[in-house]
Amino acid sequence: KFDYQISVDVGEATMQLANASSAGVVNSNSPFFIVSKYGTKQIMLKQHTFNRHICRDDVTYWRCSQFAVLRCRARLKTKLDTLTILNSEHNHEVITKARKYGSLKRQRAEAEAAARAERRQDPLETAATSAPATTT
Repeated sequence: KFDYQISVDVGEATMQLANASSAGVVNSNSPFFIVSKYGTKQIMLKQHTFNRHICRDDVTYWRCSQFAVLRCRARLKTKLDTLTILNSEHNHEVITKARKYGSLKRQRAEAEAAARAERRQDPLETAATSAPATTT
């Protein structure tokens, strides 16, 4: 379906962005196009998927597919035949399978509970360390 190739400029290295169906076995570190289960074009780079975000003239911006769910800030930009990594830091592990229904809600509740527990302990520790030592 997407039978064109894009050269990728990442620092000094240049890679080829190819269609996953025509490439056969693809190196997991080299970027390539895939089609999502909803039929949209995605780029897979280092086992992370990126969805098309904004298209302006010959420039397309891509963001991590976990942006909406986990607010991942990883970004790519393609301009004609060049791919540039704008932000390579993901705030999550590689997603290999679909999450179970309700798992994010449970995960957020656990994170909030841990943060509340940490906030409760901090004032006690700071009060103990900041209290002046009494000498007799």
